[in-house]
Amino acid sequence: MRKWNAQFKSLRTPANYLVINLAIADFIIMLEAPLFVYNSYHQGPATGNVWCTIYALLGAVGGTVAIVTLTMISIDRYNVVVYPLNPKRSTTRLKVALMIVFAWIYGLVFSVIPALDIGLSRYTPEGFLTACSFDYLERTWDARLFMFLYFIFAWVVPIIAITFCYIQILRVVIGANSIQSSKNKSKTEVKLAGVVIGIIGLWFIAWTPYAIVAMMGVFGYESLLSPLGSMVPAILAKTAACIDPYFYAMNHPRYRQELRKMFGLNQQDLGNSQYQTSRYTRNASRMDDSEGGASERVTIGRQPAADDTSLSVSIDLTETNPNSNH
Repeated sequence: MRKWNAQFKSLRTPANYLVINLAIADFIIMLEAPLFVYNSYHQGPATGNVWCTIYALLGAVGGTVAIVTLTMISIDRYNVVVYPLNPKRSTTRLKVALMIVFAWIYGLVFSVIPALDIGLSRYTPEGFLTACSFDYLERTWDARLFMFLYFIFAWVVPIIAITFCYIQILRVVIGANSIQSSKNKSKTEVKLAGVVIGIIGLWFIAWTPYAIVAMMGVFGYESLLSPLGSMVPAILAKTAACIDPYFYAMNHPRYRQELRKMFGLNQQDLGNSQYQTSRYTRNASRMDDSEGGASERVTIGRQPAADDTSLSVSIDLTETNPNSNH
């Protein structure tokens, strides 16, 4: 255990704890899979009401926490890239711990209320009755108000925050590339634009169809919904839990480097495909709340050494040793 702790010490940064939290939330979502397969085999809600509630609770908690965590990751990276020299916006373990606690409280508040079935909302089978989720077809005003608030705080607010943060990151990096040749600058901007579109697009495609279906139910358009029409958006939302690990972990250069070391693989074995952006580099002083004086460097460009980071699809932000020479 001590050997493993030493080996992966470079990955234990405050920002990466948010990625770990995202992985936990996605794993909770995937715990629904056995129940879904069992119900599908029996072509209906074979597990009963209790397991229906458990199924929906897992999806609601995991999904909401994942959404909040993705939003916090975007805000964290916005602070580091746009305000690299502002110590008040630095990423510390205390701040990340508070973010994670907030994400779980946020998720539990919206998820536990329907499980308690106290009149505000409830969980019920959906689609082909092989999955369970919020009862967005409930016609009481309390239930409709709950679903509308959930729509605002679990979709509208996050999509606005995520879009704003990554567009600002794109703006700052493009502005920083003004010293490059026009050819290199064009390549950089195209690649970074692809990164931003990929991140925002993945989130939008995964969660927007389900949000639309829920709002159709809330506003009385349930006659337009079919079992297939409500099932596909639910599956898309679950698919995000499968794609997140690549976007926010497997595409992380430092993570891939440690993975190669662990399995004794060469660079070619895992592939060297990653989005590279510019060669613009900023040095930002960061005070780590537990390791006073750690310096965090944001490198947007090619990764020549282990202590460098790059703005890839996951916009990697790693801390460096204050005593290391670059």
